Amino acid sequence: MGRKSKRKIRGTSGSDELTGTKRKNLIWGYEGDDRIESGEGKDKVWGGEGDDTIVTVDGGKGHVKVMDMQIGDKIEFCGCASTVIEMKGDDAWIKKGDDVKAVVKGVDADLLSLDFANREIVMISDSVV
Repeated sequence: MGRKSKRKIRGTSGSDELTGTKRKNLIWGYEGDDRIESGEGKDKVWGGEGDDTIVTVDGGKGHVKVMDMQIGDKIEFCGCASTVIEMKGDDAWIKKGDDVKAVVKGVDADLLSLDFANREIVMISDSVV
């Protein structure tokens, strides 16, 4: 059985627009205010320095793991009323019904705020688990 390789996507020191694929992606934004769209794969994202926007996919398969969420970053989501944030271990899981949209690594769910009107999730404190 063949092993699927992970696609590595790297930004620059400026503000970038980075888009994942249907494969598993490792995406680094580095510096700048980056916009990172996860695509349908199971991606890991490091926004890096700057106020980054991570966009989840509404529908489709896969989810994004946000590895370094910090104040100023936001996750853009569908704004659907069925979206919730819950804890699993040390991570905050963002789900729409049974569908996982994002996992925020090492962040308590109580530190994230859902804004349905603006379709975004922001960090309200930088204390980590």
